[in-house]
Amino acid sequence: MATKMEGLRAEGNAFFSAKEFKSAVDKYTEGLAAAPPSSDLSDDDLKAVEAQRVLLWSNRAACLLQLEDFAAAENDCTLALGIEPDNTKARYRRAQAHMGMGNMTQAFKDVHLVLQHAPSNKAAAALARKIQERVREDVHGVQKALDTIMTGVQGEQGDAGVMEVLKEQEKTVEALQYLEMKSVTELTSLPDEIAKREGLIVLWRAVKKLVELSESEEKEKLWTILSHVVSLLSILASASMEMAGRTFESNSGALNSLLELLHNQVALEYEAHGDVESKQMPIRGRKAIIRLSAFVFKYLLIAAKSDDDACVRRVLGGILDGLRSRERVLQIAALDGLLHFISVLGGQTSIVANNDDSAAQQLKARFATLAQELGLFSLLHTTASSALPGLDTGKTATESSSSELTGVLLSRLPLVFTQCLAHFEGDDTMLKKMVRDWCVSPVLVARPTNRTQLAQGSASCLLLSALFLSNAKLALWAVQQTGNDGTAFLTRLHEFLTASRTFDDAKTHTRQLQEIWVDCVASICGVEHGPACVPPALRIEIHRMLQASLDDEDDLMLRASALSIQVKLGIVEKTLEMPSADGQFLMDSVFEVLASAEAVESKHREVEKAKTKENKKAVPRSQLFWSGVSPKERGIEALSYLITYTPVKDAFVKHAGAVASVFRIEFPNAKDSSTGSSAGFRSNVYYGIGYILHHVLTSEAAIKRKQMEGMEMTADQYEELQKALKQKSALDDGDTPENVQNRVTKLAASRDVLTTLVQLLKLSATKSENIMEMATLSALHAAEAPTVRGNLVQCGVFQALIPLALHHIAVAKTKDGKKQSQIHGTKISNAAGQAMAKILISTNPNLIPSSSLFSSIRPLLDLCKGDQQLLHFEALMALTNIASVSEETKARIVGEPQGLSTLQYLQFSEHELVRRAATEAICNLLPNEKVIEQVFMNEEKVRLWIAFASLEDEAEDFETARAAGGALAMVSQVPQVSWVILRQGGLKAFTTIIEEGTNVETLHRALFAMQNLLEAISGAAKDEEKAEERVKFIDEVKQHSAKLKQKLAAHSGKDQLKAAAQACLAALDQVIG
Repeated sequence: MATKMEGLRAEGNAFFSAKEFKSAVDKYTEGLAAAPPSSDLSDDDLKAVEAQRVLLWSNRAACLLQLEDFAAAENDCTLALGIEPDNTKARYRRAQAHMGMGNMTQAFKDVHLVLQHAPSNKAAAALARKIQERVREDVHGVQKALDTIMTGVQGEQGDAGVMEVLKEQEKTVEALQYLEMKSVTELTSLPDEIAKREGLIVLWRAVKKLVELSESEEKEKLWTILSHVVSLLSILASASMEMAGRTFESNSGALNSLLELLHNQVALEYEAHGDVESKQMPIRGRKAIIRLSAFVFKYLLIAAKSDDDACVRRVLGGILDGLRSRERVLQIAALDGLLHFISVLGGQTSIVANNDDSAAQQLKARFATLAQELGLFSLLHTTASSALPGLDTGKTATESSSSELTGVLLSRLPLVFTQCLAHFEGDDTMLKKMVRDWCVSPVLVARPTNRTQLAQGSASCLLLSALFLSNAKLALWAVQQTGNDGTAFLTRLHEFLTASRTFDDAKTHTRQLQEIWVDCVASICGVEHGPACVPPALRIEIHRMLQASLDDEDDLMLRASALSIQVKLGIVEKTLEMPSADGQFLMDSVFEVLASAEAVESKHREVEKAKTKENKKAVPRSQLFWSGVSPKERGIEALSYLITYTPVKDAFVKHAGAVASVFRIEFPNAKDSSTGSSAGFRSNVYYGIGYILHHVLTSEAAIKRKQMEGMEMTADQYEELQKALKQKSALDDGDTPENVQNRVTKLAASRDVLTTLVQLLKLSATKSENIMEMATLSALHAAEAPTVRGNLVQCGVFQALIPLALHHIAVAKTKDGKKQSQIHGTKISNAAGQAMAKILISTNPNLIPSSSLFSSIRPLLDLCKGDQQLLHFEALMALTNIASVSEETKARIVGEPQGLSTLQYLQFSEHELVRRAATEAICNLLPNEKVIEQVFMNEEKVRLWIAFASLEDEAEDFETARAAGGALAMVSQVPQVSWVILRQGGLKAFTTIIEEGTNVETLHRALFAMQNLLEAISGAAKDEEKAEERVKFIDEVKQHSAKLKQKLAAHSGKDQLKAAAQACLAALDQVIG
């Protein structure tokens, strides 16, 4: 049994180690023959035998590879993989066998799978490189593949019939797969190579031939080949706009054949009789035609600006045939194609608009006209309706309602609708008509008893909810125009909800529709004047829904939407009070919904993680919920309405589940944005998270005080007025600095919170200014607490603030004729810069990466150029800290445009603390040569420094005097500077400090500076140019020498001053002889 097999395998292994490969093969073969019949074995014994078989086949394959019997080795590996598909050794050896047979495509596939399971497998990585190098060395690889395709489809003489084509099918498909694989991995180079070798012509000729032959009974096999050809063409067209053009220009009428084929295939889906499946082209091929149409349409409309309207319409019709299809995959492919086109069109029109606004408008207008005339909006509405429960499309409920693909479809379709609708901006009449026709009218005419009408009305609700995100004003107008003071629309939704209690559908189907309706109500309530459209009966229904037992996971979306509506109504209509029983109930409900939503999404993440391991396609979080939003999004929305209440703030930070839910979120990446899909949330959700964070990290009073800055009445005057009127001040929110500090500390301890803050700061660069402002202000509030500043550096908040601190420069670049000196800080750049300054004031700058430290200098200097004294002070303190790091940081500060002059300018500030901070900052820049040259070799500037260091100023501002005295003491070591100081009265100033001063710190600086001045006088004994000045200064010294000596002797008796006083006395004796 298994034991005997194991023994023979061990003997074979010994032969293998001795490199006796033929003998090893014999032993492994003997071991395989020793396996008993499977029918005689128990389950456990069978597993053991199967395991031995896998090892024996795999080991024999290793020997066969050494013997260069690649075909036999490939066969053994395939047998082993049939039992254990994840056996990386067998798959690696099969890759080696394929390579030995020259089958690079299969070799690369196998080694790629090995690396997916074991990325650190060095042997597999080396083999993958070897395969790639072998392919690269074969300069004719592309040509060989094209020749194979040409011969396989056209025949040697170009007259191949069906049977000849099918005979070469395997080779043809292999060549096509090879080029597909290579084109995907080398998208920037291979398409050009294929085009240079006339590959596009070869492929289009193949299309034409295969379409002609597909009338035969062997159409299924021919369509398999055609699917690969079209797939390759779509990959090539995706490489660039230029390649899309070359692909189109070389089609010689074959594209029309493809579009006609696709159209006929879609028509087949609606046939009520016959075996439709057997007549259908593989779905992969139909999808490739739609993708190809999208890339060609993009080229025709944007790059070529084609005048051939019929051609443009045919190609757009190819995309729309995807929507006409009943296949979800094709519908989604059409949506993706439209999203791709719209994103490229948006980028192109923004570029064109800078030079010619009319040209940009013409592009948008042409697409809008085409979309309307070809019935795009009708198709989108019909497609959405067909995906909803209740509409009979000839498919089973499982296919039409519960599939993951339906979730994908319903999450993308509303986005396509609103983006297409945006191309009508400027034509208000048409815009309003489109919204009425597709977002409102189907709801008003629908009757709950007619399930087709109900599905159509529900589709309109989906589209209207999406419109509220992109154009809330237009969406609300459409609702308000429905009669009965705007309540007619929501009255109909109330009828739907009421009727849905009696539906005999599966609960999941009814709930899916309810989610869409309630979410639409939530969207309407989320805008100004929206709550006025909610009729009393619907309010009662929502309240009932919220109070009902909706605790099941499946009911979470309904509960979240109902909760969002209730909160919005209470806030907007000012009926919600805190603290109160109703307020407490809503607050607790919001926290529960958020915590439950996070639990659901965590479970989903685990499932998707398992799917990923099994190489199954994961479902994005955004496609879990039919209404287009998730319970978490609605929970975040509701919390953003409540978060201005202090009790809610305090309770929120204590609710770990709610905090985790709000701040454990997905953000879109570059790949998502380029395809038009999003793995994350909608932008308004990110704004909501930023808004919540902004308010939790500070008090409402502080926010209102900030808003009142620059107003005629100050915050203090407002409070006095409220006291006189015996009214409660809006600035009295019951919050305290201690409360705020506790909230900041608690949230900053969460990695989820800081990670999300960093992502918001980064995301804000590509999203709205509102998100940018909320994220930046949140970082500023967090930086107010010294204890969390280290965390802000470690988690990347500091680094993420740097580009935002330069926001004012980006804004200025959009304005013509703006000089650098005229650039003023924006609210965002000031907040980001101030947050960075606060962090740097109390954080050891050596702990901050040098690149971030250097990058922070420019925005901090720009803060110094503004008009807010607090920002001046904090920026100067931060620069002082940076200057202390190294000579490089000092040089960078001085090297910035107007860097040094900015600091010097602030020495004349009206505010004492700003003057002091500027002086200390310059002091910390020493001994930088440029500072010495520009400041301390300038007589007027030295006079200012001497004044700052004088005994009179010491009495008024000790810290500034100490900094100035220290700087002068340091630079006086340079003889040339000492003479400048002498000429500006430095001798008298330091003598006064030595004779009359009492502070040890300023005395020590004065003694050191005096010593340097006296040594400079002595050192110029032979300098004829300074002879006259030297005599003058010696006389001045002699006048004070008696008292000076007396004071120096007295200072010598103090431990802290002894060394400095004695050195100064020695220098004095040398001068007066």
